[in-house]
Amino acid sequence: MDDLVRSREALIQALGRQSAFWGLGRTAGEMYAALYLSPGSLSLEEVAQSLGVTKGNVSVAIRQLEQLGMVRRSWQKGDRRVFFEAETDFWKIAHSVLGLRHKPQFDQSFALVEESARCATQAGPSPERDTVVERLSSLQEFYRLLDSVVEGILAMSPGQLKAAVEMFKLVASGKKE
Repeated sequence: MDDLVRSREALIQALGRQSAFWGLGRTAGEMYAALYLSPGSLSLEEVAQSLGVTKGNVSVAIRQLEQLGMVRRSWQKGDRRVFFEAETDFWKIAHSVLGLRHKPQFDQSFALVEESARCATQAGPSPERDTVVERLSSLQEFYRLLDSVVEGILAMSPGQLKAAVEMFKLVASGKKE
């Protein structure tokens, strides 16, 4: 087996594991790796064949990857099949994924945490109520902080983000400039 084939296999395995860890399923990560390393766009059939999976598995995974902005459709003149290519700009992918926090499911989740906190504060006094109120308050604070961080990241250019990361590293290490 030549080095490029081993390289491809290693990346497919790595991104498959990563994707499974994040709940997308192994096939989605493997597909992204195959498309990422492909010099051109690939059809679903070509992706399925190269990974040794069914076209059905590929079809489900491709929708997830499209939704996250990790792949896009393309067409080839004279061919009725749909082809796909990987987004290679990781900053665009990060923007797309982080931007999903504005989806209704996230808004509803945050609203339910707020409702939970409101109900808990209205409960009669008890040690259990105090614990629940304290924990929900902590969760709300964490959600707000996390949302502010994401908002800040989305407002930055890649260069600004690199500079901010370097600054955070300095702060975390306790060093002064």
